[in-house]
Amino acid sequence: MEIISVAVAVVVLGILYKRMIAREVPEQIGTLQAVVPAALGMVSTALSFPLMLLSAVLLVSAGFVADGNSLWMRSIVSALIVAGLPEELSKFLMLLISILIFRSRLRNVYEYVLLGAGVGLGFTIFEEYLYSDSEPAALIFRLFLIALHLIFSMIMAYHFGMARYQRQTRTGSPFWSCILAFLVPIVMHTLYDACTGMNKYLLAEDDDTVMIGIIIGIAGTIVMFIAQVILLRKVRKNAGALSAMTFDRKADRTPEAKPEPGTDAVSDTMSGAAPAAASEAAPAAGPGAGPEAGSESAPDIAPEN
Repeated sequence: MEIISVAVAVVVLGILYKRMIAREVPEQIGTLQAVVPAALGMVSTALSFPLMLLSAVLLVSAGFVADGNSLWMRSIVSALIVAGLPEELSKFLMLLISILIFRSRLRNVYEYVLLGAGVGLGFTIFEEYLYSDSEPAALIFRLFLIALHLIFSMIMAYHFGMARYQRQTRTGSPFWSCILAFLVPIVMHTLYDACTGMNKYLLAEDDDTVMIGIIIGIAGTIVMFIAQVILLRKVRKNAGALSAMTFDRKADRTPEAKPEPGTDAVSDTMSGAAPAAASEAAPAAGPGAGPEAGSESAPDIAPEN
């Protein structure tokens, strides 16, 4: 069953990843830039185990204990210690390494998103091998949420890319984007696992409490599935606009450099399609092209509050 589970992950996520790469304009990333993050993603799966032990020691010593709290708080703390913090932290570190390796090659915000997708892909493949269940029902259940780690890592990478872009164009808050890159995936992952795998209601002795746990689990799964679909569609819709948000490599060496005057704004909202003009202008966009200070907000793939 492990082979089937891994094969399904490779095929489904491989097709998704390949299509995401093909949407970059005017040209796509190279093979090395696509494969290395995926390999580092597999490393992050193994790294998450020692990080889980470390996070357990640190959180427990800081007073974050599951015992003595409500069932929901116990679920939250357990999910944070076992999955949310160690797994997202391990992917966070591998994403940083990917960025350091390919920083000179990264041309736009969308390529940051692709780095995150690669790390999430590698993590999922190795995790499917480790945690695959022999029951067909469990395999089908995991298939519906197979892109979750992809989504978490893409959100992380998107905010890193926006931080670099904001620093160069002197718009927004690069510091806040870096904070969101770390916190948003951890919060999403923790809440999901608190509703499902770490749901303490399911371990209660009375049937009424168990039923509450089942309802919470079903609701959490549905919400996360919908979020997965919405975020994947947003990435597809905004691929052109994110590709047009290019970096000025000279600005990386000279932080005080300002964006060139007269550049066109590339804007979008989470619920709207990317402007056609931005997509058409993407092949001609030079380094540093993008929104000026005071322009509309950049395309956003992060979940709404």
